[in-house]
Order: sequence, then C-alpha cells, then structure tokens
Amino acid sequence: MVSALDSTRLVSAQYALKNLRTSDDSSQDAQSSSAASILSSYGLDSSSASLLSNNALSGLLDTLSSQGDASDETEATGDGADVTSASFMAKLKRQLQDAAAAEGKSGKAHDMLAALEAGTLTISDPTQGVSIAGWDVDDPDEADTESKAGKAIDVSGWSDFLDTHLARGADGAFVKENGSYVDQTNDSSAYFGLIGSDYYYLSWPQAAAK
Repeated sequence: MVSALDSTRLVSAQYALKNLRTSDDSSQDAQSSSAASILSSYGLDSSSASLLSNNALSGLLDTLSSQGDASDETEATGDGADVTSASFMAKLKRQLQDAAAAEGKSGKAHDMLAALEAGTLTISDPTQGVSIAGWDVDDPDEADTESKAGKAIDVSGWSDFLDTHLARGADGAFVKENGSYVDQTNDSSAYFGLIGSDYYYLSWPQAAAK
C-alpha cells in the first residue's frame, strides 16, 4: 500500500514530470529547474542527457501511481513483448547502440551493451514473471538461436519489484554508483526503462561499469 507521504510525493513528481515534458520556452526554464529538483528529491534522475531517463522516470511514476490507485495489489499486464526471443535481443542491441552513440565514448549504455555482448546482462519483467540473460544476436554461435528459456520469477507490479531490488540511501533516494542504480539483491548495476514500447529492468555486474 502506498502511504499518504508517498502519494503526496507522487503528485509532486508527476507535476514535475509534466513541467519537464512541456517546457519549451524561456518562461518555463525556472519551472523545469524546480521540477528537476522535486524529481531529484524523489531519488530519480531527471537529466535528459542520460539514457532514456525521462522514459524511465515516466514509467516509474506511472506504475507507482497505478499501484496507489489499486491499493496493495498490482495486476500484471500480460501484454509485454517476448523477452526470451532473438527479435527482442536484436531490438535491445539496436537501442543500446543508438544510446551509446549518443553518450559518446563511455557511459551507462556502453556498459549495458558490453554486458549484453558478454552474456552478463540480465533482463527482467516481473509483470510477465520472467528473467533472462541477454545474448548477442550478431554472435555467429547464436546465428540459429530463435529463443532461449527464461527463468521464472515472481509475478508482481513494478512498484513492488523496484522497491525490492533498488537500493536506497538513508535519505530514501535511490542509490547510484558510476551513473547507474544499484540492485541491492546482488550488488549489480541496474537500469529501469523502455525497450521498444514496454518497460524492463536491466542489471549487469558492477565490474562492467566504469
């Protein structure tokens, strides 16, 4: 169940996100700055320069808000893409390559792309109850791979899943190391955001982060 404090913070964060999305002239620059401060206090990255940060932010706010509306039960959507398929891995690699190119010489997308190519990037979707180690579709050894078996995980909403996995500091904000969130269940680096049109949770060994 989302507390009254969480609900208040969600309303503030959603208002802030709206300002960030719609600010397109100098008169709204101050609003955007204030919005970023609110989102930062909620423990989230509001920088448009970081990999899919606004999409991840939007998804987190939407799913947290949805859980608040649905009390302490979050219904799984059942409509996500097949995360165990080669077509998903190809889409993921293209998206990471585009993001890495936008980052420059290094960054979060580079780390995730390297982990994908090394087979150490884990993609999880609790709404589908599945987690899988990603693979490089361009690897000759994977040329005939159409899909792989995923690992079954508990089906849950994003709010519960993220609360369980993402480490928080003493101030309640999500902890970041080397520009990425930290998965408190295994000390790996983590990211939550859109791959295509659906949300996924990606994690990889912290050794891959620079």
